[in-house]
Amino acid sequence: MKPNDLRTSAELVGLAAIVVSLIFVGLELRQSQKIALAAQYQARTESGREYFYQSLASDYRIEDLAADIESWEWPAGFLSADETKWLGEHTSAEWAEAAYWSVINLYGFDNYYYQYQSGLLAEEGWLALQFRLRALLQDDPFSRYLIIVTGQDFRESFVTMSRSLISDMDRK
Repeated sequence: MKPNDLRTSAELVGLAAIVVSLIFVGLELRQSQKIALAAQYQARTESGREYFYQSLASDYRIEDLAADIESWEWPAGFLSADETKWLGEHTSAEWAEAAYWSVINLYGFDNYYYQYQSGLLAEEGWLALQFRLRALLQDDPFSRYLIIVTGQDFRESFVTMSRSLISDMDRK
């Protein structure tokens, strides 16, 4: 092999190594950005959950939410007989406390779903969490109401997925 051929080959190998290194750095940057965005979303979620934890300790916020809940119009057939009985046996302040816990739980599940969608939570982990979310939506009328009727305060993709879970439960 001639010296020029050897030099050219070495330059091509060096150039290929640089290209591979740049691709690797680009992939690492994208992964780092994905992790940073997920961490920001989790921090915002925890901040929101903390607000609702504090609301549980505030008589004013409980009374305010209780008044809102009293004006809710539950869709026909929405509540089971047990849920209707529970509402009749408890005060609107107790309803408000239950609703705050529903929001706190739903914020957590919304975050988990975001992590899953971002590729930072394995499917096996998400399926286990989805089982718990399904139980919450089945057993908690406040969580169902927040998802089905209002859909507010949560990401659209989470609301859509949750509504799909509820529809699947209704078909069974």
